[in-house]
Amino acid sequence: MSVPSTQQPHILVVSHHADQGAELEQLAARRGYLVRRAETGVQAVEQACDRASGTAPDLIVLDDSLPDIDPLDASRALRDDPRVASGVPILLVTASKPGSAQHHAALRAGVWEYVAHPFHAEELGEKLDGYLRWKLDVARARDGDGLADGTGLYTLRGLALRAQELMLQAFHHAASLACVALAPGAGAVDLVAGVLSAMRRRSDAIGRVGPGEFAVVAPGTDRAGAVLLAERVACAVRAAARDGELPGLRAGYDAVANARYAPIEPKNLLGRATSALRVAKTDGGGPGWIREFR
Repeated sequence: MSVPSTQQPHILVVSHHADQGAELEQLAARRGYLVRRAETGVQAVEQACDRASGTAPDLIVLDDSLPDIDPLDASRALRDDPRVASGVPILLVTASKPGSAQHHAALRAGVWEYVAHPFHAEELGEKLDGYLRWKLDVARARDGDGLADGTGLYTLRGLALRAQELMLQAFHHAASLACVALAPGAGAVDLVAGVLSAMRRRSDAIGRVGPGEFAVVAPGTDRAGAVLLAERVACAVRAAARDGELPGLRAGYDAVANARYAPIEPKNLLGRATSALRVAKTDGGGPGWIREFR
């Protein structure tokens, strides 16, 4: 099966195991990928963008036992590179069976999925091609429109695209995913935008969902975690406010405990959180400032 691209796609294989690395290289090459090879995490970060062509890889496959740094640290470093960012799928090869804590940590580090070794060649090849199609489709959807504003927060369209990626990752890790929508009182919109930009986690997606309204899509976060996230934002806003007051902040949220067993469309997760926010905005102060979607 040929890869779904008019240009030869690039894959970066990162493994210090000679046999495993060679197996990955050969499998990818047979399917039409141009393969780059690194043996350490540092080399992976250095090779994430080909200095000669300026071409970033379309896919990255990391071994879970790199000789120099923790593979999750390597994933985080790759995600911090703007040429890789969130749109390049990173797969983590492992010979063990990851537990829920490992899945959670990998999700937060930007790993899209664990891949079991020994490989089933045809299944892995189909997986690579599927991720490539996803990456190319999202790249086409992103072309031509600004997906972030001047503060670095996503526009509504950018947030929806990023939420699709996070939902896919949460599905493969059988992890939770939450959306928290927030709205400050009059005159505090810029303050809250600045607070959200400053406190964002690498794995979160933060954007604007309406005039003076924001949303945070947080992987690895359940309903209780969504409440804690809203409370952390409130504390940070109160600390940043000149008078130390909370400027009419309201929040609504929804969450799925396991995206594999209870999947939900990302647009519906966003819609539910914003619906809960609208309910919270009709209330006065007090305990009703955070509302769960019902």
